[in-house]
Amino acid sequence: MNTKIAVIGPQDLVHAVMTFGSQFEQFSMIPGVYIHERDTLPLVIELKSQVDIMVFTGPIPYQFALEVVRDKPMVYIHYSGTALYKVLFDCLRDEVMHFDRKLRISVDVLEREAVIERLKEIGIVQYELFIQKYDVGMETDELVAFHQNLWQQGKVDATVTCITSVYNRLQKLGLPVYRVVPTGSAIRDGLNRALLERKSLSFSSSQIAVGIINIDNFLQLTKEASSEYEIQRKKLILQQILLDFGEETQSLIKWSDGDEVSFITTRGIIEQTTRSFQEAPLLFEIMEKLQWNASVGIGIGRTANEAEGKAREALLKAKLSGGGNCFLIMQDGLVFGPLGSELTLEYSVRSEDPYLLSIAKKVGLSVGTINKLQSFCRRLGTTTFTASQLAEGFGITLRSARRIMAVLEKFDVAQIVGEEQPAGRGRPRQIYHLTIEGVSHD
Repeated sequence: MNTKIAVIGPQDLVHAVMTFGSQFEQFSMIPGVYIHERDTLPLVIELKSQVDIMVFTGPIPYQFALEVVRDKPMVYIHYSGTALYKVLFDCLRDEVMHFDRKLRISVDVLEREAVIERLKEIGIVQYELFIQKYDVGMETDELVAFHQNLWQQGKVDATVTCITSVYNRLQKLGLPVYRVVPTGSAIRDGLNRALLERKSLSFSSSQIAVGIINIDNFLQLTKEASSEYEIQRKKLILQQILLDFGEETQSLIKWSDGDEVSFITTRGIIEQTTRSFQEAPLLFEIMEKLQWNASVGIGIGRTANEAEGKAREALLKAKLSGGGNCFLIMQDGLVFGPLGSELTLEYSVRSEDPYLLSIAKKVGLSVGTINKLQSFCRRLGTTTFTASQLAEGFGITLRSARRIMAVLEKFDVAQIVGEEQPAGRGRPRQIYHLTIEGVSHD
């Protein structure tokens, strides 16, 4: 199986990774070159549908990509302490470093212990290090200021950075700056991890997928039908749709006498037919041709029983969202839905994040709802919205949405920041601002 890989990073590092990648016959590689790390997100959004795996030339673009990619394998090239050797050699060559004099440098991204270990290995025992760890969201200006201030105060003789945009800025400012780039062995390790992801991808594609199709309000529909022939005709149409679907996807269709039909196939086929868990063509075809509402739940698992259990959970979510929806639940609890909606959400019903767990406990909502709120804000592109928007995004009643927002406001997780007047008559809608970490878009 040929695997398409996007390589994302600055031009020289992308070229280096692709050069090493040419040794892997299993890979076909697409370059994703940026000028500044903040350009990572547009590149990722552009390329993610074209490739199977994404490889980043360092941890910074990888962390940016985590904001928008949940369903695509990603790896990054590690900046290990060994990458410092070339920098230290360059410092010796430029006479910035001497074995008989204290080395004074500022370093970002790398861990202090890793830097000290490399210095000791080459016999540098006198040193003064200023280390700036990288936190997600840290701006280039902040890192440039860290190095520049130390240089201007005379505390360092050279600056060392792992970030291309910081390197370029410090060069323009005339500071003695050295850039840490991944070693050849680190690049090979990264590509080998991508190879493992490829094998894992092949395995996951063969996971079992079970779908359950349920006609909403079936008993009521049978009572309102003009004749039994009408019901039988509808059933024949449904049979034809599912036979075509089964033939096209090599799915096994399981019929029942009631209002439910199920099918079994593989994750890879479902991922392909739903365009990476974003669309629900089977559901929409059923509703269009039958003129009946239906709900679909799809589950992914290692066994048929596990997949069916997840499918039942997904079907329940589709029903609770008002019907006429399709939800999908992965083996690890990751939820996608409603598929085909403008606001298809992607969230987990689980979390090991102490912060999110504390928020859920504090406000008395499930951690799944908190994760769902984060996904809603990411898709909406803002943390400011009305209860009406939340109701539409969650597929719940306006009353339920208002209740959620009232609880969040009570515990200072949301604040009222304004009002909007709906078209026509009606009371003004309150505009809320959500203050859960990790979803700020304003």
